[in-house]
Amino acid sequence: MAASRLELNLVRLLCRCETMAAEKRDPDEWRLEKYVGALEDMLQALKTQASKPASEVINEYSRKVDFLKGMLQAEKLTSSSEKALANQFLAPGRVPTTAKERVPATKTVHLQSRARYTSEMRSELLGTDSAGEPELDVRKRTPCHTHS
Repeated sequence: MAASRLELNLVRLLCRCETMAAEKRDPDEWRLEKYVGALEDMLQALKTQASKPASEVINEYSRKVDFLKGMLQAEKLTSSSEKALANQFLAPGRVPTTAKERVPATKTVHLQSRARYTSEMRSELLGTDSAGEPELDVRKRTPCHTHS
């Protein structure tokens, strides 16, 4: 059966959201959150359609939308350890959204965000800035060089 216009729009927006989630975004970026809200509305409308897709397909769309929502909520947490923990409980999609993908985009986003939060935690623990250089403060002294 051919996909309805609503389903096609949902898939297009889902692909766009997965792409945006994979990119490094400005913390003040608001579009992804609005798009995910629109995805939720479209998914609800799709569930009530007379000619709705198979339940497995709807479940996969739901999983991906829930993943994106959870990812946005994890990004709002304050500490990197909280973000990493929240990220562990997210379930990415199992099936690629488009035929061009070999690995589901949500799985790629999940792995990228996990790596980013691990890096943030490492920086917090070791007291390094984003460039990997030790931050200089009262407790961290610069090494003294002795001359022989």
